[in-house]
Formats: sequence, structure tokens, C-alpha cells
Amino acid sequence: MKIWKSHRKIIFSAESSVTIPEVAFIIDSCRSSEVYWDGNRKCEFCGLMWVSKSQAEQRRGKTGWTCDGEIYRLVTRSFFSDLEDYECPAMLRLLLQQQILLICCAELEAIDDPRVLLQKALDPPDPDVVQDALDLLVHMGLLQTSHRGRLEPTFYGRLIASFSLSFDASLLMIKFGEVGLLHEGILLGVLMDMQPLPIIHFFGERDLFQKYLDSYFSKDTNKPRIGPLKEVMLMANLCAFKFWQRIFKDKYRTKQLNQVLQFDDMKATEMVLETEEEWCFFHNLRQSSLNHVAKIYEDVLSSLHRFRPNFLGTSEGFPSYYYPCDFQHKCLLECRPNEDEDENEDAAGLDDEELESSADTRECVAMPFVAPNDFQTKYVADKLTAVVKEIKAHYFGLAPGDQPKSSSESRFSVDKWGKLCRQFLKGSCNRGSNCSFSHSFQAKRPLCKFFSSLQGCRNGDSCYFSHDLGASFSSVTKLSSCIPENGDADPALLIRLFPFADDGNILILDDTTFHFTSNIARSYDPFRMVATTRLLESSISDPSLTDVKIMWGLHHPYQTIIGKSAESQVLWKSVKCVLWFPDFEVCGHQKNFEGQRIFMRNFFEYLAIRLLADALCEVPVVLTMNNLRFSKLQVEKLGRSSFFFLTESFPFAEQSFGELSDVMPTKKLMEVSKPISYIFRMYPPPTDVKPDDFQAAIRKCLHDVQ
Repeated sequence: MKIWKSHRKIIFSAESSVTIPEVAFIIDSCRSSEVYWDGNRKCEFCGLMWVSKSQAEQRRGKTGWTCDGEIYRLVTRSFFSDLEDYECPAMLRLLLQQQILLICCAELEAIDDPRVLLQKALDPPDPDVVQDALDLLVHMGLLQTSHRGRLEPTFYGRLIASFSLSFDASLLMIKFGEVGLLHEGILLGVLMDMQPLPIIHFFGERDLFQKYLDSYFSKDTNKPRIGPLKEVMLMANLCAFKFWQRIFKDKYRTKQLNQVLQFDDMKATEMVLETEEEWCFFHNLRQSSLNHVAKIYEDVLSSLHRFRPNFLGTSEGFPSYYYPCDFQHKCLLECRPNEDEDENEDAAGLDDEELESSADTRECVAMPFVAPNDFQTKYVADKLTAVVKEIKAHYFGLAPGDQPKSSSESRFSVDKWGKLCRQFLKGSCNRGSNCSFSHSFQAKRPLCKFFSSLQGCRNGDSCYFSHDLGASFSSVTKLSSCIPENGDADPALLIRLFPFADDGNILILDDTTFHFTSNIARSYDPFRMVATTRLLESSISDPSLTDVKIMWGLHHPYQTIIGKSAESQVLWKSVKCVLWFPDFEVCGHQKNFEGQRIFMRNFFEYLAIRLLADALCEVPVVLTMNNLRFSKLQVEKLGRSSFFFLTESFPFAEQSFGELSDVMPTKKLMEVSKPISYIFRMYPPPTDVKPDDFQAAIRKCLHDVQ
């Protein structure tokens, strides 16, 4: 940190254990930001509270370590003496619904009763608070009474407890998944818990921050009224993340594919990482936050694949940031003068770093970055409003069609009096009888825009406005509709992906023992089947394989996909469906998970090059493996890095097509371990992120290798 000769440095600091050298003066406001449960808002709220004496003493220790110093507290001495000696424990400030759910999910019965366990704490919570949290969890369908009379978690409850998100964020994500917007739900849930958010927010620069928000989620007249600032911030940051994926990450993936067969990955990666920070800065984004969102997104998705809820198989598909297909953004960089240019001349760094020599800052002025109709923004915003309203209703113990009881709402309120004047309620309407709104307390009060929002209404029952959920309130999901996936495996789900008539062949990759090939040949035309194996050519005793075309001695994935022989070139032109049953024991990576990950990544990269070079992007790729291994290897992420997107998944019919040897046992309740067929489809790089000669370059690179 630089020390200025002609300036005094002022540091704004929150609660932190970091010691800053050369701090001579401390100004303590005696206030701290604390998270507590707000009964009026029906949510956890972060607000300013007076510190305790122990916290104040801790703050005094910020000076005196490296130099003499003084502290100034912005309260009177008598007020300071009335402060509490110690701060209130968090256990006594929160509703504890997430903590109680985690206790109920404990594997040991000795500690899975929160009413008993929490009373053993040093500062036990009020038993009524614990009971209220249990009643809420039962109402939401997360807990149920067992035949022994104990409260036990349902599948829904154990799924919620498995996420690394807050309680409300997990609920929102699940409800989005049940309406077919799983990916958007995960991202919104992650953004709800994240600080700092991807869009840069400079301290005190409210107008500038609003400008940044509008560049991603502008206040367009065609856009729905989404509510207060918190929802607007969520939607803007969601659009910013999609913008980053579409404009920057897709270019990175394209460059990676160009480098695959040139064996120069390290140089390309360093170059892209160097430019990513600049790109984010030009578009008012924080690189670390974007990458953190992406990491948590993959972790949450892995949990879903371990539990396999009923909506997972149909919630996949191409990401919404590919809509519209013709989305275009060309950076238009302009330089703006740095207002602190003259001040930099007086700066003298006491460390070895040099001061920034550039007096200009570049920024992209091609705004808005995301138009109102891009990325299905309007549809997602509508669902966000509905889901938040439903979550709020749960906290009031309401079902769709019910309304909260409010002392501020007269039971005689009727519509014939018209809309009630808001200024009249506040006692500030100066229009009298000329006012176009009603001045009768029997008139229907206008709806409170904060009541059904994430922020909540801080006034509670004393609010001037109505706390009705509105006549349009209806549940976007069914109560406790999050149930395990149907375990019945239907062979027709896989057969329907195969070509029929004279439409081409199916290709089964690396079926060493022809175990799956022979079983599929009993349900499908063997003349339309091609199988590869790393074994050398030998006689076949199985009569079901007589009419199957077999390609011998090909090691997977390089030789099977890249293929040097002329026969392989002709083969790929007729392929209409690709199947692969990974056997990590055969390929030498049985216990090496990192080796398995690299093996899967190479498969997707080589296959992407092949399909792009031969214009076969519409060919479905069926990957069948144990769902726990799929989750642990994060196969969906590996496929996405090569433009393969998971469009659907379903249980693999072992009785019809053969038993999968890959078995991974699990000891966690309600977590499943079974073979699943994952259907990937390739979405080629959009035209706005790939060079004009991209496909020709891929084809030439493939030809040179062969």
C-alpha cells in the first residue's frame, strides 16, 4: 500500500482482523452491520446496530501495533457506558431454519433432534423460535413426521441441505428448476448470497452504479415491473454473467479448440487470462466474482446430479444466452481522462512498485450491453417475481389463494370507493375534494411493492399500503413437488434417438468386449451399427454381432475420433448418433480421478473438432455412466467447454442393453447411485465469436494431423 507525501490516506474499514501499518488515528462510529431475522420483512436482514464494548475494544487495537495512535468514538461517554458488554450471539438473532434442517439431516440419531441439541448450547435459543422454524419446515414439505413420531427430512429437505447456498437461495433455485429454468435459478441463487457482485459498485457512486445496472438490465417500458432494487440488481448481474459467457468465454473456448491439435495449450491459456481482466474492466465487471459464480454454479449442479430430482432430466438444454442467435456486441473503446492525473505527480511510493504511467482509462461505450429482449430476460424476470412472492407466502404459512391477515387492512374495504390516495394515508394530500383518488378509509389500499419482494416491508402491520399478495397470486410449483426421479428405466427413451430407414448409422465407441453392442443389436438393426474396439481383429462367436461393422485396433479417443484411415473418413459421414460407455479400468484410470477428467475432456475436444470439421453438429452424443462419477468429474462442465450441452438425461435400461460395470456405492440417505444416459448436443460457436474461416481452419488442422 502506497503512502503519499502530500496527502493523508483515509481507509474505510469493516470488521476485519487485518492490521494496517502506520495507522495513527481511528474514528469509530460504534456501529456495525449485523444480520438478523426481521419479523416484519419475513427475511434475514442486514442492518446497522450498536456495537458492544468488547467490539469497540477490538477496534481500538487497530492502532498501536506499528506506531502510537489515538481513537475517537463518535458517541458520548455516558452513551458508551450503556452499551452491552458483549454482542448478541448469532443463534439468538436468526430464525435458524437452515441450521435446524441440517441438524435434522444428521446421520447420528443422538444429535438429529434440534429441540434437544440446541438447548445444550452456551446461549440456547428460545424454544418457541425453534418450534416456529420446525413448523415452517413442515409447512414447506422439508420435514415430515415419521411412523415413530419423529421429524425426519424428506427428499426435498435433504436436497436443500446439500447445497452450499443460503436457505432462501436454495428454495428459489429449486422452484426455478421445477418450471424449467434450472440454470437461471442456480445463478440467481448464487448471486443472492454473493458479495461483491460481478457488476462493479464503487463506494458512494450510486448514479454510476445505476448506469452500470442499466447497461445490462435497462428500465425498458416493455419490461415487467420487477420490484425494488435488490431484484433489479439480481437480474442485471444475471444478464452480466450471461454476457460474459456469450461474448468472452465462447471466444476462449473457440481458441482452445484451435489449440487442441497444435499442442500449445499453455501459451493460449496465459494469453486469454491476461486479456480477461482487461475485458471485464472495459465492461464494468469484476473478474474474480464472475469466476466465483461459475465455480459455485458447478458445485450446485453436481449436488443435483447426485440426488437426481424429478425435474433434472427435463431442465437441461441450450443456455438462454444463445437466444437470440444473432446477438452481436462489438466493443467500442473510448478513452476518458483521469481526473487524478495532476495528483499522481505528488505520489511517492515507498515500495518498489512503479506508479501507473497511463493517464487514460478505456471503457466500452457500445451500450446497452444486453438489450431488454436478449437472453429471455423478460420471461426470467416474470418468473423471479412469481417465485419470490411464493417464498414470501410460505413464511406467512399461506397457500395459493390465501391472503395474510393485516391489521392495517379493513375488512370493509371495497372497490366501489376507487383507489385510496397514498398521500391521504400519510396526511400530506393538499388537493382535498379535487383529488382524483379516494379519501375514504373504506377504499381499497394500494398494494405495497416491498411486501412480496426479497427486501420485504419493514413496516409490517403498520404499513400504509395493503399486504395482499394480489388477485393474481398462484403457486408456480406444486407443494412438495420436488420428489426423486422415477427409477423405472425405459429402453424406448434410448431407441428413439437412433436413426431409422436410410438415415444413417449409430457409432458405439470403444466397446472393448462388445457387451453393449451385442445387446443393442437385439433391439436395433445391426446393419446400421458400427462399433470400435482397441482389440486386434479376431473371430466373433456371438451371432448377434455378425452384421455389425466392427473397426479393430483403434485406441480411444484419439484414433477412434480423429481417425487416420480412409475407412474412418467415410464412416463419420454416415454417423447419426454416437454412444459411449466409459470404462476407466480399460483405459488405465480406474482410481485416478484427475486422469479420468483429462480423459473425458480429450473426448469432448476431439469429438467437437470432428463434428465441426464434418458439419455434424446435429448428431446426439449419448454418454452412459454412473451418476455419482458424472457428478464428481463434473462432466457437464467438461462438455460445455467444447460447446456440448446436456439436453436431457434418463435412467439407463440395463435389463435391455447390458449391465454397467461402473458402480459407486453411497452411504448418504436419498442420494442415488445408478447408470444414467446423458444426451449431449453440440451448439456450434456463434458467428459473432468465431472467425469467418473457423470451420475451414479446423478442417485443415484435422487434415494435417491425419
